[in-house]
Amino acid sequence: MFIPTVTGSIIAAATLGLCYRLYKRWTALPLPPGPKGLPLIGNVLDMPKSHAWKTFAQWGDIYGGIMSVTLMGQPFVILNDPAMATEILDKRGNLYADRPTLEMAHMSGWDRVLGSARYGDEECRRLIGKVIGTKGSMVKFNPMENYQANMFLKRVLEDPKGFNVATRKQGYSFPDELDERSSNGGCAQGVAQFSEVTRPGAFLVDVLPILKYIPSWFPGAEFKRLAKMYTKLCDDFADVPLAYVQEQMLNGQETESYASNLLREKNLPEERLNQIKWSAASFYGAGADTTVSVVTAYFLAAAKYPEVQSKAQAEIDAVVGQNRLPTFDDRKSLPYIEAICKELMRWLPVAPLAIPHRAMADGMYNNYFIPKDTLVIANVWKFLHDPNVYKDPFIFNPDRFLGPDSPRPTPRISESLVMVVVSALVRAHLADVSVWIIVAKAVAGLTITRALDSSGNEIDPVAETMGGLISRPVPFTCTVAPRSEKIMQLVLEATADAP
Repeated sequence: MFIPTVTGSIIAAATLGLCYRLYKRWTALPLPPGPKGLPLIGNVLDMPKSHAWKTFAQWGDIYGGIMSVTLMGQPFVILNDPAMATEILDKRGNLYADRPTLEMAHMSGWDRVLGSARYGDEECRRLIGKVIGTKGSMVKFNPMENYQANMFLKRVLEDPKGFNVATRKQGYSFPDELDERSSNGGCAQGVAQFSEVTRPGAFLVDVLPILKYIPSWFPGAEFKRLAKMYTKLCDDFADVPLAYVQEQMLNGQETESYASNLLREKNLPEERLNQIKWSAASFYGAGADTTVSVVTAYFLAAAKYPEVQSKAQAEIDAVVGQNRLPTFDDRKSLPYIEAICKELMRWLPVAPLAIPHRAMADGMYNNYFIPKDTLVIANVWKFLHDPNVYKDPFIFNPDRFLGPDSPRPTPRISESLVMVVVSALVRAHLADVSVWIIVAKAVAGLTITRALDSSGNEIDPVAETMGGLISRPVPFTCTVAPRSEKIMQLVLEATADAP
């Protein structure tokens, strides 16, 4: 087959680049240990296609808390030990503060959201921090969060089988037809795309960036056609919701939201408006998928472990009673609900591998060489399923977070590292209050039980998640019913007037 000169030159340059990478490795000090790869391609054939955190954890049992693999000469360092993650990503954070250059994310437009932002691009983070940077700054959103949680309960009671759809509407809501326009299928589709284009090793162009110059008709260049389609979806993901908020503000109908807070600035220049748009898209997307994942996990846990739901409802009845719905004022008096939320974060973590970091210069750790441009991945899933810290780690047990000897939600990891490794969850403080208030309302208003098969036998749901950078429970069935006859009346009263 005839290959045009330009394409042949690109292939030759890619080959030379790979050989240069390998040459640099051979002349350097040893990388951390890891599975032995093949010449030139390294560990390409060893890499799992899904649920990489589990494979990385198994490799960690063999090679230790710090290990490495290479893909076409690109080194990856995987941290399976939280103490090592603290040392490298927190105490030496300035060296690893950057994000990798993900060509597929750049080609499809997803490099504009916070999860892909490079070191030094601080404006998006600053805008988010300005509005929701501290727990104290979240107080102004409590009335809206409480109302939206009541709306969630109303939607679930109206359509019990659609509980996962109801969670996705939590936050600044806009009409369903607009949600369908954004990302050609709603926020969930957009976040799924972001999760795919930022997954380490998912696209060869991320390992060999020169491949971005090959023509789209060339064999193996499907990624270029995919990127073109993703760009339109990504644009809609940011443009459609922001336009709706602007329209509502123009008509004097806006509610308290992240975007409306920032759009109140006078005489916004185009650059500033663009920064607000993409920080809002980051905020919206992260919240949409993380909150729905954690709350969906609650429905799974309630069905799989009925004793947990019974204990939580007993606490609600003792503190709140059955004549009103819980509010944020009850939070300090509901320690078991608090423990449930912590256990949900631990049991099925939303970002099991967080987002990769990039070494900005050559470095050393424990006599291992970490070359510049190495991608460093913290295996958060491994941290939270360590049997030496959490007894029976695959069992959902909120009691482990009660009492003076309870482990921290993220064992042996400093608070600053928590923000580093899960910075994909750009609205960490808001996610905390969103998850808590929805879970509290669900406990108070719903009875969740196992579904029955055609023979009348209970279906034990599987506690497993899907793959991807941002993970959510695999689809499961359960039965959802109002907890009492009075609950719908309470919900209707609570949702009668928006704040």
